[in-house]
Amino acid sequence: MKTTSLFLCSSFLIAFAGQSFALTQSDKLTIQHAVESSITSHYVETSKIPKIMALLETLNSSSEWQLAETEEQVAHLLTDTLQQVDKHFAVNQIPTTTTTEKKEPWFHKLARKNYGFTDVVVLDGNIGYLSFWGFADVTPSLRAKLASVMKVLEDVDALIIDLRENGGGSAQMVQLLSGYFLPEKTHLNSFYNRQTDATTEFWSETNIAGKVRADVPLYILTGPNTFSAAEEFSYNMKHLKRGVIVGEKTKGGANPWQYFPLEHTSRIALPVSKAINPITKTNWENVGVLPDVAVAAKNAKTEAYYQAIQLLLKTSADQDAFLVRERESVAATFNRELTSRND
Repeated sequence: MKTTSLFLCSSFLIAFAGQSFALTQSDKLTIQHAVESSITSHYVETSKIPKIMALLETLNSSSEWQLAETEEQVAHLLTDTLQQVDKHFAVNQIPTTTTTEKKEPWFHKLARKNYGFTDVVVLDGNIGYLSFWGFADVTPSLRAKLASVMKVLEDVDALIIDLRENGGGSAQMVQLLSGYFLPEKTHLNSFYNRQTDATTEFWSETNIAGKVRADVPLYILTGPNTFSAAEEFSYNMKHLKRGVIVGEKTKGGANPWQYFPLEHTSRIALPVSKAINPITKTNWENVGVLPDVAVAAKNAKTEAYYQAIQLLLKTSADQDAFLVRERESVAATFNRELTSRND
C-alpha cells in the first residue's frame, strides 16, 4: 500500500530522527490545535471526539505537558493520551531525506522475510500447524507463496493457525486466506469511510490456487499481540462459525488509518474508516476479539492441539488404524501431562 492509502496494520512506533529544537508553550498549543482540527475533520468515530477533546484539555494543563520541550516529548504525550481512546492514533515526525535511521516499511519487511511465514508443519495425528506474523500485500509472489504453504497442509484433518504474534497488514490477504476455508464467496466485512461517506464490502476470494478446505476443523490462536488484519480474520471466522478461537483476547484495532500533516515537522495517524461486520453489525475496536476457549496465550497451541486430537478421535473410527493409534498416543501424552500438572 502507498503512504496515502488506508492501513489495517501493525502498531505504530514513535520514531524521530535529526535534531529536536525547544518548543515554546505557543508552539505546543499550535500542535495541539492542529491535532484537534485533524481529529474533528477526519476521525471516523465521531461519537468519541468529545471524550478526546476533554482528554487533550486535561493534558494541556498537566505538569508533563508544561515541562515538555521537544517535538518528540510532545508527540509521546499526545500519542499516549489519544491511545486511551483508540490504539491506532499516533503522533510522530514526518520522514525526511536526512533521516539517519529509517524504520523498514511493514510490507517490505514481510515480503523480504518469507511473507511472514515462520512455521508450516504437519503434527502427529495429521494436524496442520501454520504460524505467520503479518498479512502481506497481495502480489503474484505472495499468492505463489501462500499456495505453496497451503499445499503442505491440504490433506491435514484439522488445522491450527497461529496468530498470537501477528501484527496485521493487508485486508486483501484476509480475503485471499479466507477463500481457502469457505465453500463459496462470502461477505466477510465492510468498511465505512467518513470522508466519502461510502461503505465498501470485502468478500472472500474465489480465485484460490489449490484445494479449498471448507470443512476442515479450524483452530485460530490469539493473544494480546494479535492486531488489526489478524484480528479481522479471527473475528470473521469466529462469527461465521468457521473457526474456534483459542487463547486470549486480541489487542483491539479494527479501523484503517491515514496520516495527516500537523504544524512544524509532525504528523498524526488517525482512523478514517471503520470495520462493520455483516453479522454483528459492529467490530472489535478497543474490545478485541474474545476467544471461544480462554487459556493463557502461551498455552493456546497445546490446548488447540489437544482439542483437535479429541475431536478427530470421535470421528475417525473408519480411518486408518495406524493414524487412530497415533492420535491415541498423542492424547495419552496430553492426559499424563494434565494429570501430573494437577497432582
